[in-house]
Amino acid sequence: MNNQITIVFVSYFSKSKVLNYLKQFNDKFKVIIIENSKDLSLLKIVKKYKNVKVIINKKNIGFGASSNIGLRKVKTKYGLHLDLDTKFSNNSIIKLIKTASKLDDFIIIGPKIQNYNYKSKDYLKKNYLKNLNLMNFIDGCCLLFNMNKIKKYGLFDENFFLYYEETDLFKRYLKFDQKIFMTENVSIQHQGRSSSNEIYNIEIEINRNWHLLWSKFYYYKKHYNYFTAICMISKSLFSSALKIVIYTILRNDFDKKIYLARFSGAMNSILKKKSWYRPEI
Repeated sequence: MNNQITIVFVSYFSKSKVLNYLKQFNDKFKVIIIENSKDLSLLKIVKKYKNVKVIINKKNIGFGASSNIGLRKVKTKYGLHLDLDTKFSNNSIIKLIKTASKLDDFIIIGPKIQNYNYKSKDYLKKNYLKNLNLMNFIDGCCLLFNMNKIKKYGLFDENFFLYYEETDLFKRYLKFDQKIFMTENVSIQHQGRSSSNEIYNIEIEINRNWHLLWSKFYYYKKHYNYFTAICMISKSLFSSALKIVIYTILRNDFDKKIYLARFSGAMNSILKKKSWYRPEI
């Protein structure tokens, strides 16, 4: 077993995905699973794995808050947040650890995501070190945390239920001149939006759209000001209102629900209400 790292999973009806990773790890790594649903079956499944701990939340508290629970329980040098809609080999995890161990100063390292379109604004400095880019932003699907650093500089803002939580985290770390790296030597597959059981897809999609606009407004209000946040969200707000009317006329109930969710999320954030919406599962 590798004693340098603990892997943290946030699950929401993601039992099959969790089991796939546990079979792959085969007790080579310590694992903490935070389950945000009422599904207790994970407790039975993980009994045969020696290095796995499951925490069942009484209610769905969201990505950031759940990840924080797991990270606070990490006792190893590194904590790895890993989304369940990824494919990341044991050898790649080891390579990521080796890369981290060679660095004197960093707070987060992430692998290169296959087929991801990195933008120029994502980079702070390309080739800052050999095969390492200093970043403004990396995708939150796989984040290797320097645990000593995050204990000092803080975890995810739990006001975010979904979306923008890693963007907020990176911005806060960068204000303290903390280094976020993306390594060119390690890659990961990220499927996106496929970690939960498919039978819940409709309600989860509505949930995503509600929080997408709530979180966007909250993020810009938090880091800039209320007026900037209004400007950043206004196009999506008016577009959502228009599409509600269109899909009502066309009697397209699914798309109408999606844009009602977007409009509601935006308005609740503008009115300074908490991110209260939860999927009805």
